[in-house]
Amino acid sequence: MQGPETRVSLIARLQHPADDAAWDEFNGIYRPLIVRVARLKGLQHADAEDMAQEVLAAVRKSIKRFVPHAQGTFRGWLRTITRNLVINHLTRSKGPVGSGDSNVQAMLQQVPACDDPTATLFDIELKRMRFRVAAEELKTEFNDPIWLAFWLTAVEGHSIADVAQQLEKSEGSIRMSRCRVMARLRDKVRTFEE
Repeated sequence: MQGPETRVSLIARLQHPADDAAWDEFNGIYRPLIVRVARLKGLQHADAEDMAQEVLAAVRKSIKRFVPHAQGTFRGWLRTITRNLVINHLTRSKGPVGSGDSNVQAMLQQVPACDDPTATLFDIELKRMRFRVAAEELKTEFNDPIWLAFWLTAVEGHSIADVAQQLEKSEGSIRMSRCRVMARLRDKVRTFEE
């Protein structure tokens, strides 16, 4: 898996519904993200799983009509589908809501605004997933004390002095370790974005 950023090559492969490997990769990248967004929007776990299935089915059904530059980014398009299906699910059991007015449908199809809570939540969860994937891939590149120095200071928020004492290293050594891992982490995340 290249990371939680959908590459142009993967989007192209998704255009072929029979390419199970592409759909498996896509599912591995986005299903956990969609489930977490749905859970944070208030859905129960089983409903969030169902929602993810609905989103993936909607993507599969309409991917051939997705035009990257005409419709914005793929991530924005996927975020819109997710948002719309979450809204539909949350309002489904509360009786009739829609008016049938085509203007309402057009409004729901718009790419969410930057201040849209679902868009923000989607982006935050995507960044978290990028970090987790990058960290998992990079962890084996560093020996345990270097990785632990990074993890304890940068992720868990312990002070450099406390970690230096705990690992029996100098504070300068802890800073260097943290910087080395962070530089590699930034590079790895940048490759996901490219």
